[in-house]
Amino acid sequence: MTGQIEIEVVWRGLSETPGDPGEASSIAIEHRSLRLPSGSCVADALDCMAEPALSDRIRRGLLVVAVYGERTRLDRVLTDGDRIELLGPLIADPKQSRGRRAQAQRSRTGDARWTRRDR
Repeated sequence: MTGQIEIEVVWRGLSETPGDPGEASSIAIEHRSLRLPSGSCVADALDCMAEPALSDRIRRGLLVVAVYGERTRLDRVLTDGDRIELLGPLIADPKQSRGRRAQAQRSRTGDARWTRRDR
């Protein structure tokens, strides 16, 4: 195979406040577009990025590698237009978050749709 492919790598980074180095002010989504030879795999793309902090977090299992949201292995061959995502752990359990929102809605409105019915 000859030619090149273009892919994108996306991860969550921390942006810092200029006056307070080291204190995270907000979460920013980082992304980088890469041009690689055809037949390149996920590991090749990550090596090409030369981001030691990200590589270390992947090696220690703190980040999971996915392509379009599906967890994948580092030896997966990439195709043109693929989007590699470096995913961290969930900040909150989605089920518990939904329960808290429903409870807040119940207490605000008293709406019967938000109350549990006894069977």
